[in-house]
Amino acid sequence: MKKSPLLAALAISALSINLAIAAPQDASNQIKENSTQMLKILKQANGKNDTAVRKQAENYALPYFDFNLMTRLSVGAPWNKATAAQKQTLVNEFRTMLIRTYSRQMLNYKNAQVVVKNVVAKPSSMLPSKEQIDVRATITNPGQQPVEAVFSTYQDGNKYKVFNVVFEGAFALVQSQKQQFKPILDSKGIDGLIADLKAKNGSK
Repeated sequence: MKKSPLLAALAISALSINLAIAAPQDASNQIKENSTQMLKILKQANGKNDTAVRKQAENYALPYFDFNLMTRLSVGAPWNKATAAQKQTLVNEFRTMLIRTYSRQMLNYKNAQVVVKNVVAKPSSMLPSKEQIDVRATITNPGQQPVEAVFSTYQDGNKYKVFNVVFEGAFALVQSQKQQFKPILDSKGIDGLIADLKAKNGSK
């Protein structure tokens, strides 16, 4: 996987969006608040407690990503032929891969700033029974060019959950993973993809 500002998605993006009344503007306001809270966690790092701070940040962020949907979209059509056990294993390994890939970079973004620009609600082919809410933001990290990001979410009860992240002109999570998974699926099938992910994750 190409390393990119995806960390910002795992660390300081559209997370913990608990809404009494579901509305795009409510999501925007909550993202601003949760970005602030996430940065507060990261700024606790002092060089001696980095591992604990990263773990705290992960625990805060990860429940608000829909890894099941992210995995299904990344696998594509072969997902429909997978067994329940294969699907669960794929989701587990996909989640582990993202955490292992980006967790170590998390603290590099403790001084970042997130400015939410606008929110767009629209129908989506990826969510045929739900409305897609795209939250657009600018992420600025000292010493780096600002990144324009789009966090795709959907309403899940009184929350919005992230299922895709796009850094405009540079990286799109689901699309990138789908491109990487396709040749493996074409040549080795679902079990081959599972084996490949387990090998990368050091799983048994």
